[in-house]
Amino acid sequence: MFGSATAPIVRAMGIEAVAVNEPRSDRPRPDADPRTTPALIVAAIRDAGTQLADLLRLARIEVRGNLRAVATLAVLFGGALLLVLVSLVLLLIALRDAIAVLTGSDILAGAIVALPFLSATAILLRLGFRRMSLRSVGA
Repeated sequence: MFGSATAPIVRAMGIEAVAVNEPRSDRPRPDADPRTTPALIVAAIRDAGTQLADLLRLARIEVRGNLRAVATLAVLFGGALLLVLVSLVLLLIALRDAIAVLTGSDILAGAIVALPFLSATAILLRLGFRRMSLRSVGA
């Protein structure tokens, strides 16, 4: 590669003169694995099995954690909903008692408090019957 005049200088500098197309013997060849093809396939299958087992173990841990989080969230929201319903019932009882004190009649106070609920029930019942159309389909 280098001319004969520069060869001693190149050797003194520590630069190795190797032709480009010459294979280097100090680098291992990628296809020089001493194991046979069946041994490599068995090793690859074993490694794939190990990876799959690790993946399934990780998925199991993730799913358990997510289920715990969802269960905790459901319990918290369920408890909050229960407390809201209890507070609404207590509010209605207090409203009935307040109206009973003002009117002097418990029956009239109960009817006044129940009237909005009865009217909402009637409206929703009418809308439901209209939407369902209880008449036969062919008529």
